[in-house]
Amino acid sequence: MNTISERIKFAMKVRNKKQIEIVRDTGISKGAFSSYLSGQYNPKLDKLQLIADSLAVDVKWLNGENVPMQTPTQKTDTLPQYVFYNNECTEYLLDDLHDVYIGMMNEHSALIPRFYVLVNRSMNEMHILPMFFKKDSSKFYECPSEFFNTDSHSIFTKDFDSIHMVLETSIVYYYGIDNETHKPRITELTYSQTERCYQTTTKQNISAIPEFLKELKKESLYLKQNAQ
Repeated sequence: MNTISERIKFAMKVRNKKQIEIVRDTGISKGAFSSYLSGQYNPKLDKLQLIADSLAVDVKWLNGENVPMQTPTQKTDTLPQYVFYNNECTEYLLDDLHDVYIGMMNEHSALIPRFYVLVNRSMNEMHILPMFFKKDSSKFYECPSEFFNTDSHSIFTKDFDSIHMVLETSIVYYYGIDNETHKPRITELTYSQTERCYQTTTKQNISAIPEFLKELKKESLYLKQNAQ
């Protein structure tokens, strides 16, 4: 997510601000702001500063620089931590019924790649594979507890509409590692409309994504070898 338009869109999601609100705050015309969002034109620095002020983010970050999203004087605990799906991954693309994304987590005001995410639109299924090459990847071995909490599952589901997922009938497969046995473990989650959160289901034969499963087994083998 390196372009100005992408960062404006992300900040709008984080701040839950609509285009009309930014137009009102900044005095920028709707047509001009639409051209910024589409990437057709980049705003000049004075306009970019107005947008940054409206979104309460650092103008340097908005301009694509490798700095925190918020300035040092801003409170970072006001930024919600959630997964932003970046459609730039084709490594695991299977056919035209699938979309593949990089799951970017907002951590300490920066976007960190954390997951490979494959969406099977025809089945309303999502497959999530942690990026195991990260130094702190072990904290993602277990299926995130947020899925099982009514108030927290939005960390993963907030942008479902934009990736063609329907929350109420969705199924999620999380590719994790058993912390005790170091064996691969795929957790199937189905959304409960009555509980308004996900629940685990027992399924003997999960149709795993072969490429995801291969990465899972590699990480499992690595852990076993280092445990000896």
